[in-house]
Amino acid sequence: MNKATILFLFFFTVVKGYCQNFEGEIIYNNHFTSKMKSYTDEQLGNLIGTKQEYLIKDGNYKSFLNGMSVTMQLYDNKSNRIYNRTPKSDTLYWFDASMNTDAVTSFEIKRNTEKILGYQCDAIIMKTKTGTTTIYYNAKYKVDSKLYTKHSYSNWAFYINQTKSLPLKTIIETDSFKMESIAVEIKPMSLGGEYFNIDIKTPVKKSN
Repeated sequence: MNKATILFLFFFTVVKGYCQNFEGEIIYNNHFTSKMKSYTDEQLGNLIGTKQEYLIKDGNYKSFLNGMSVTMQLYDNKSNRIYNRTPKSDTLYWFDASMNTDAVTSFEIKRNTEKILGYQCDAIIMKTKTGTTTIYYNAKYKVDSKLYTKHSYSNWAFYINQTKSLPLKTIIETDSFKMESIAVEIKPMSLGGEYFNIDIKTPVKKSN
């Protein structure tokens, strides 16, 4: 094998790896600052969860949280539904991910703002009527925005369309609380499509 062939294979592998959408798991640690008299920082963390295990493949994602409100969340790309499971029930409660009651009113992107897990990140700052969300991202962890065009909930479609990347750090600030979620481990891996399927024996109901 000559030098030109080796160089071609090297650059092809690099480009292919860079352009490929991320498949695998990201683990986030969450920290909460309460602005409410009825909740302490610790209580908010216990309620929502201080750790999130997030898995993604081909437009579907699944999260596991250690909080007391929702322990699992699943997004199904085909139906555009988000399913939630609580600690008190095996039933999955779903709602339409096209729902969004707090759309982005303005945004800006800042380049090279912070390093996370050794990766230099840009940041998008999105303002809504209820608060501000700042998300730090690196293009290495690529996402196909076409798979999320109907996912308006939490302004996910808007964010993905602007960045084409998964969040490595998210800061949400409202009048009630501030949440900071930061990636502490990223694990590329091959996930079977069946991992995101719902067992036919699992009770499923629409959220009220």
